[in-house]
Amino acid sequence: MKESLIRESLVECEREFSRRSFLRTLVRGAGIAAAYDNFGPKLFADNGSLPLPYQVFGALGRLVVPVDQDPGWETFEPEITKFGVDVFVRNVLLNGNYLAFLGFLNCLTAINNIPVQIVYGPLFLEMLVGQQSTYFSDILIGRFEGDGFGDIVGFAGGLSLIATKGTFFSNYPLHLPILDKNGNPTEFQVRPPHTRKTGWDIMQLKGPVGPEEEKALRDRYTGIREIPGVDPSNPYI
Repeated sequence: MKESLIRESLVECEREFSRRSFLRTLVRGAGIAAAYDNFGPKLFADNGSLPLPYQVFGALGRLVVPVDQDPGWETFEPEITKFGVDVFVRNVLLNGNYLAFLGFLNCLTAINNIPVQIVYGPLFLEMLVGQQSTYFSDILIGRFEGDGFGDIVGFAGGLSLIATKGTFFSNYPLHLPILDKNGNPTEFQVRPPHTRKTGWDIMQLKGPVGPEEEKALRDRYTGIREIPGVDPSNPYI
């Protein structure tokens, strides 16, 4: 990727991110382009190989949602990483802004390269899992603020934390609407039978109301007496 486009993508990523007030309270985006100005393109080397940012994101996903007694990120690889980057980050968090999306990919590449630049350790993707976990924890607690890299790794690390959790616990891979024979979403999104636990199963979330449950609720509350503006359970109203 050309050096000018790298910086332009970082600026756009910072701009797009600053517009999302919800995310701004969780992750700080200001200053990521300044890291490029201060340290140059060496942080973003190898970005011509598109799979590298995806590999970094997938490795972060495996740290955030490890496989234990339940399935984790690794269980649904590589499709979950592709969905997390191409759909959750690009379209949900960055509102489909392609230039900002390129900036995020550049930030992931920087996460991989920075340990070598500051003599912290090997490249992120060459670390052992325990080293990766320590490095990621240091990113999230602000360990690199004094090294001048805090904004860029904090931004990419924080956004990846949100995106990996959001992707996995949105019930991937059973996250899409169920379609009828005509290809239209069905009225009731009842989850199909499955053998592997998903994020909802782990959270013990049963999912949307099904047809039988809706009928029971309608039968229960149809004709119920309403007292406008009064809550009979509250003695003070």
